[in-house]
Amino acid sequence: YFTSEEVTYPGLENGNVFVATRLDITRQQRGVCEDKLLRCESDADCHAQVDGKCSEKGFCIEPSWCDSEEQAESYKLDASADLAIWVKSSIQFVGMAPNKIWSTEADHAYPEPGYNLFTVRELLLLCEPTPVRFEEIAMLGAAIEVSFVWNCHVNNDKCKPSVKVRRLDTLFEDDHFGYSVTSAEYVTDDERYRKHAHGVRIFLRTVGSGHRLSVIKLVMKASTAGTLLTVAPLIADLLMLQVFALSRKYFARKYEVSPDFSEYMEQLMAKKEELSRLPGMLAEDDAAAL
Repeated sequence: YFTSEEVTYPGLENGNVFVATRLDITRQQRGVCEDKLLRCESDADCHAQVDGKCSEKGFCIEPSWCDSEEQAESYKLDASADLAIWVKSSIQFVGMAPNKIWSTEADHAYPEPGYNLFTVRELLLLCEPTPVRFEEIAMLGAAIEVSFVWNCHVNNDKCKPSVKVRRLDTLFEDDHFGYSVTSAEYVTDDERYRKHAHGVRIFLRTVGSGHRLSVIKLVMKASTAGTLLTVAPLIADLLMLQVFALSRKYFARKYEVSPDFSEYMEQLMAKKEELSRLPGMLAEDDAAAL
């Protein structure tokens, strides 16, 4: 059995967490042996200061930590899938609301599953675009990024983040994926236990955006849009009538040329005066006839 401190060791850095899924423990002693980390093709590739030699297997024989056992003790940590992680995330929009902080602890002072408490298995299944099963990465491990995305209205005191998860170790090389870390537990100056842990490396991030309604910007955008809508027809007509090759056809369809009616009103007034004098002329003719 392993405690939660042993499963999540080493911490590596603040804000992130490592959860081991497989642990290989090797007992080692100081001595002269093949160093599996130093490959070579000849003695020149090894350290001459310690009289290093290149072995037939292609490793340097030098003073190093030598395995006391031929095979390491291997442990599968299947219970790590149900290890719960309490995530605390907060965000502040200094430029818009410098006195406000939105946090997952605002209305949830204690862990709540699905909101700020997630198991390793749940986080893997949230991976996009393809969910990841714990059994798939138990042997080699994986690296994932968990982002708490805040989209808040700064005038509202409540804001709930959404959780986005993606896998990172498969983005760079398809053939070399997984995640592992090596540490040592020293028993004496000449004896130690080498621990090689494969597991899930979880990178936690907080991102977000704040927004609010600005009356000034709204009025400016509306006035700008109205101005553009007014100017656009004028510019279009100018181009169609003065620039384009088919400007005459456009002119013929846009304008309808009518006859000249400049003298029509004068002729109309003269005719009205003539009609108005007609009854008097008829009366004079009748009187002369009598």
